[in-house]
Amino acid sequence: MPDDKRERWYALREPPYRSRGEAQVGRILNRYGISFYHEQPTLIYDRGKHRIWHPDFTLPNHNRLIIEYAGMMDLPEYAAGVRHKQRAYASNGIEAMFVYPRDLSGPRWPERLRDNIARAARPRFGYSARRDFWPDRRSYRH
Repeated sequence: MPDDKRERWYALREPPYRSRGEAQVGRILNRYGISFYHEQPTLIYDRGKHRIWHPDFTLPNHNRLIIEYAGMMDLPEYAAGVRHKQRAYASNGIEAMFVYPRDLSGPRWPERLRDNIARAARPRFGYSARRDFWPDRRSYRH
């Protein structure tokens, strides 16, 4: 299928992605069967106020990892906004992974991206929010 036809075919079946890079990330998540929410409202405490942000991707089955596509890092204001998002996610205790155009090129980039997602979604220091706060009924002890 020529690229133009392929892009139109995907566009009719996908969420309204904001960029080609964001669409590539969404397609890779689909390819590997990774469930995600696109632009799910997320509460963030930022600059002294609670705000609702809409991250590009939220992965509910990967410790709620957030993936943000950062496609225009050559623009100083955009790059400053990305750095601000990184700090805000970290200060809110939200695991976030940023994907750049260079991550979507080269040999085997889909597999590398999948592996990076798996690494980023691993619980840190043996802590698992799912296990510690929402225990499986079978493992709950009275």
